[in-house]
Amino acid sequence: MAHNLSRRRLLQGMGILSLGAMCNSLFPARALAADQLAENGFLTVSQFLVSRPVGPILGQRYFDALNRHNADFTHRLSSLQALLQQHNFAHVDEFLAAFGADNSDWQTAKRIISAWYTGVVGDGSDLELIAYADAMMYLPTKDILVVPTYGGGPFYWAVTQDGKVATTGEGA
Repeated sequence: MAHNLSRRRLLQGMGILSLGAMCNSLFPARALAADQLAENGFLTVSQFLVSRPVGPILGQRYFDALNRHNADFTHRLSSLQALLQQHNFAHVDEFLAAFGADNSDWQTAKRIISAWYTGVVGDGSDLELIAYADAMMYLPTKDILVVPTYGGGPFYWAVTQDGKVATTGEGA
């Protein structure tokens, strides 16, 4: 099969390669986030747990939020990473089936999966929104439905008496 390489195609290819090479210098936050998360293994563990690629910028935001809401999260992440490497599970379903909800590594995995899918970190009225439209729960219908632009219902945003944001089921 003969390939016709025109001068225009060659220049387009060179331009794309040049732009790709400059991306780390144009977007240093992305490169820094990727380097930091590669060191602690959060992106690798996250990709295994959600069974899809994850981005370093959003990953850094989730990692920081999980650390704010769980003082020992870095230790828990290391423990989970060691367990996953030790057992070499082929898929997250194998990991979840092998350990019960009473296992601390299972709980850590649940927190990470929940963060990526819901876009929220925290519990009860101590929730922190990290990503809305980029939450993975919207991926299955992304090509046919628009991400809803409303929250958890009427007065979801209201502040309770103690200054916390009201969640569904709490009086506003």
